[in-house]
Amino acid sequence: MADEASVKQAVVAPGLCPPEGCPPPTRIECIVVDKVYDSCFQVESRTRDTTVTTGLTGEFVTGTFTVGQAIPCALNGTISCNVINRVPTTGNFATLTIVVSVPITLTNPNAPAETANRVFTFTKVVTLCAPEGVTVDCSESTLLFCNCVVSAVGVGNITVTCDFQVCVVIKTILSVQLLVPSYGFCVPAPCTVAPGVCPPTPPAQCF
Repeated sequence: MADEASVKQAVVAPGLCPPEGCPPPTRIECIVVDKVYDSCFQVESRTRDTTVTTGLTGEFVTGTFTVGQAIPCALNGTISCNVINRVPTTGNFATLTIVVSVPITLTNPNAPAETANRVFTFTKVVTLCAPEGVTVDCSESTLLFCNCVVSAVGVGNITVTCDFQVCVVIKTILSVQLLVPSYGFCVPAPCTVAPGVCPPTPPAQCF
């Protein structure tokens, strides 16, 4: 029996189980991991106005600007969130009021090297499983689109109106000690020229 178990152990490797199934685990391990207690996603469409200084000492130095002129915009960093209110409900659930921060870079259409960085924020209320101590994470959120135009021209400044859409992905995460079945420690295999099947982690989907 021991020889049979050692043979089964030798063929265990990362990847899919063979058609006959995986052998039973040989150990129970206690590991420290970030456990996702709950998660949700939603598409949010928002509009924000911001003032950009122009002229010799402004953020946009080059060129002239007219109402309706398009201003290129793009995500500049990671979308983040901060809990500003937490109301416990039933069990470990809580209603969370969060501020979502979306870092955006505006680019002068007359000179691509001239940029202005802004952080557009909005609040959102969600109810999730959120025991005391969890971290609320929005780092997997993505900017779906951003359209900005000049909506007013002043002396030494312009007002830029931005319509943007964000797929907000919210997770409640806590570092825990977790019991898991195990086959022991991983043993590296020799490297090969052609890689095997290695599917990437699928991105969050918004419908």
